[in-house]
Amino acid sequence: MAKTVKITTDNRISVVEVPWDVEAQGEMIGADCTETVKTRRMYDLFKDYVVMIVDESGIIKERPFNSAASYLYGADIHGCGIAGDVLFGIQKGPEILPPDDVEALKGLLMQKFPGLSETEGVS
Repeated sequence: MAKTVKITTDNRISVVEVPWDVEAQGEMIGADCTETVKTRRMYDLFKDYVVMIVDESGIIKERPFNSAASYLYGADIHGCGIAGDVLFGIQKGPEILPPDDVEALKGLLMQKFPGLSETEGVS
């Protein structure tokens, strides 16, 4: 099991515990197929290779948009948002690993997005 940060479409942020594999990550965010995304905006904010694990078909499934994730993705620039809940990881070489300090990551996200409400994670 690994700990990571989750942001839901209803602006709730939590630290969750999940087996660190693609299937479990997909289950945690309600995705049949996950995709990993990273942007320059995310690198500038986190000063690290933080990635979001998203539902690849969230828009097709008509899931609600995730405002924090969409901003991190750059939707205000290119118009494509992130639909559905997201998890965060760190890219180290070809691997995506759980964040080293989930509390610091959660704190930074809460500072950047004051509309997020902290909630207790569910594994």
